[in-house]
Amino acid sequence: MVRLDMEGDGIVHLHLGPPHAESDEAAYFVALETIGALTGAYVMVVDISGHFHLSRDGEIRQAQWAKATRAQVSSCCRALALVRDKPNPRSQQSFARLWQIPVHVTSDLGEAMEFARTHLCQERPQA
Repeated sequence: MVRLDMEGDGIVHLHLGPPHAESDEAAYFVALETIGALTGAYVMVVDISGHFHLSRDGEIRQAQWAKATRAQVSSCCRALALVRDKPNPRSQQSFARLWQIPVHVTSDLGEAMEFARTHLCQERPQA
């Protein structure tokens, strides 16, 4: 299941989890396109439960999306909280390098939401 919730308080919440369906990869890219088009300030919570895997073509497309939207996401997204069953510090490093935003990786959704909320009203530092 892939679901994108655009919460009225500026939190973009992307859910990737069971039950998995054949249409998940396509839905994931629709969600990414929506996120890449956002123009106002927001924070993102990505909740990945279970095993969400992309096809090889999907991995290439995801990398292309990240490259194409790097400037837009970096200018609008204030922070990213990643929720994983088993958090990995490498995930935090990868996302922080990609977008130069605060990143927090945790297994607790409540903790992730709190991290996101604390960054929502912060101004983006000028480079």
